[in-house]
Amino acid sequence: MTENNQSVTKARITPAKAVSMIWLIPIIAVLIGSWMVYQNWRNQGPLIKIEFKTASGIEVGTTKIKSLNVDIGQVTKVHLKPNLDGVIVTARLSSPTYEALLRENTTFWVVSPQITRAGVSGLHTLLSGPYIELYPGTGQKEKYRFKGLETPPLTPSGTPGLSVTLSSEHDFSFTAGDPILYQGFNVGKIEELHFNSDENTMYYNAFIEAPYHTLIRSNTRFWKMSGIEVDVSANGMKLQAGTLESIVRGG
Repeated sequence: MTENNQSVTKARITPAKAVSMIWLIPIIAVLIGSWMVYQNWRNQGPLIKIEFKTASGIEVGTTKIKSLNVDIGQVTKVHLKPNLDGVIVTARLSSPTYEALLRENTTFWVVSPQITRAGVSGLHTLLSGPYIELYPGTGQKEKYRFKGLETPPLTPSGTPGLSVTLSSEHDFSFTAGDPILYQGFNVGKIEELHFNSDENTMYYNAFIEAPYHTLIRSNTRFWKMSGIEVDVSANGMKLQAGTLESIVRGG
């Protein structure tokens, strides 16, 4: 029996790689996705909540938050208050830089078409839809929950001038938005009114714009300017008319 002497080549054994190169693709994808999520979170604006009586004209994902006609946010959620006396609108501002607008006296109101004695406003929303206007405050403390105004302010906060309160025991029937005139010039307007039943007196909160507020002194007097006043007596007829604006608005 013969034996074949053959040279035997030993196998070269190398340890397998712990991580295959194919796993680099999903790892890189996860890292890129995480970076994009972080950047999105970092660049998003603050979340705010605004209380209104109703959600009329407000739609989630559609209604914008604007300031000076610039889009700065959008409504993300609307829900009823626990006691059912209003709604809470949640909105997200589009940039962290807008956080500087959120102060104690920042005001919000819904802009929609309105026709009142003070005039016509909000007609541009007939096509674009209602939106929430933000008027920035000047306070020092930041705030993220607000109570929205039911009607647009007749005089924005920070307007130079003087606020005054007028009282009358007569039936003058003034309403918010009625003008205050000085020698035919519109120098201010009535902002709100309330009746004190104990005193049987009507009080009118008014605002006199600068520089006419310097006309207010301790002996300043206010009176109603009639639209058209006719006085017929034995001496003849006397006709006195106010300005065209006072005639249109009834004095």
